Amino acid sequence: MELALGLILLLYLLADLLFRFLGLGAYAHGSRRDVRVALTFDDGPSESTAELLALLRRHGVKATFFLTGERARARPHLVEAIRREGHQLEDHGEGHRAWTLFLPWREWAHMAKNPGRYYRPPHGLHTPFTRVFARLLGKRIALWDLESKDWLDQPPEALAERLLYYLRPGSVVLLHDGPERTLRLLELALPRILALGYQPVTLDELAPRPLTPRLALIRALQGFEERYNQKHRVERLGYGPFDLFRVEKKPFPGPKVPGIPEGAWALELHLESQRAMELTPLEAIRLVREGLRKVAARVAEDPEVALVYGYSYLAQGARLYGFHTLPLPPWPRLVATLSSAWFLWLYRGELPKRERFWAELGYLTREELLRRFPPSTPASPPPAPGGPGSPRP
Repeated sequence: MELALGLILLLYLLADLLFRFLGLGAYAHGSRRDVRVALTFDDGPSESTAELLALLRRHGVKATFFLTGERARARPHLVEAIRREGHQLEDHGEGHRAWTLFLPWREWAHMAKNPGRYYRPPHGLHTPFTRVFARLLGKRIALWDLESKDWLDQPPEALAERLLYYLRPGSVVLLHDGPERTLRLLELALPRILALGYQPVTLDELAPRPLTPRLALIRALQGFEERYNQKHRVERLGYGPFDLFRVEKKPFPGPKVPGIPEGAWALELHLESQRAMELTPLEAIRLVREGLRKVAARVAEDPEVALVYGYSYLAQGARLYGFHTLPLPPWPRLVATLSSAWFLWLYRGELPKRERFWAELGYLTREELLRRFPPSTPASPPPAPGGPGSPRP
C-alpha cells in the first residue's frame, strides 16, 4: 500500500515538473522574431472587467480572456462585452479550486464543462491526467512565458518596470482580470509596450507553438535568469524587442589587458539570447551594432568604466566590431567554453564549430568603444527582423 501511494505521488510530481514547471508540449509563446505579443487575462469576468475593456479599447489592443465557468455564468453581460470588443475567449475551467483537480473525475468535469479551444489550468497545475483529458476534449494547453506577478502586494510601478524588462518578441503574458493593481500596471506599461514597437494581439493571432524539450527547458530556466539579474544588478540597455545587450558593472576580473589597471571598473556584456535565437546572421550583425551604440552611451555616462568585455567562443566573431581577443587561463577557459557551448545548444540547437570551439576574452577599451560607436539615440525602434527596412536573409 505504501509503495503504491509513493508511486502515485511520484507520478503527480513528475507530471507537475514536466508539464507545469517546464511546460513541455504547452503553447507558451510565439516566434521570437515577431514583435507580436499576447496579453492574457485569467479568472474573469470580474467587477474590473468593464474598466479593463475600456483601457484596452483606448489603446486599440486585443487580448485573450481565460474565463472560469462559474464567473462567466454569473456575469453573462460581461462575457458578451468581451466578445463584442473582439477579444478572444478561452477556458480556465469551472472554478479556481486547484486542490480538487487531484481527483481525476473532478478534473474531467472541471475541464469538460465549458467551451474553448485553449485550456489554461488554475495556477498552471498539472496532474498525470491533464494532458490526456485535454486531448480527449480537443483542447490545447495554454501557459505563458512571462508572469506579470499582479497578484503580489507590490507597487504597480515596480511590476510594470519588471514586465517591460522581461517582455520579449512572441511573449504570452499572464495577467488577471480582477485586481485593481492590474489596471494600474497596464495603465503604466501598455503605452510603453506600444511605443517600443510591440504589437499586442490575441492568442490566435500570435500563433503560439508547442514547447519542444529545448524550448521547455528555456522556459523553466527563466526564473534563474531573473534571480541572477536581481542579485548582480544587471541592466538592460534598451527595452525594445531586439535590444540585445544587458550589462553588469563589476571590477574587471582579468586576464591582464594592456593599459588597464588591475581591478578597474568594467561592464561585462550579456547577450539577450532569447531575442537573438531566431535571428539570421545578417540580422544579428545589424542588431549587435545598434546594441553596441547603446553600450557606448552607457559607458559615456559613467567615467569609472574603463572597458567592456565578455568571455565566449563568440569573441572571435566580435572582431568584426573592433574587439580585441586574448586567451584565458586554463580553468577560466574551460568554464567559459562549457558555458558557451551550453548556451549555444540551448538557444540555437547547435554546438560550437571546431575551429572556434574554445572561449576567449573579447574586449574594447572605453576610448575605442566611444570612437567606434559614438552614442546616439534612435528616433524610433529598430525594424523587426524580416520587416520593412531590415536586411534580407
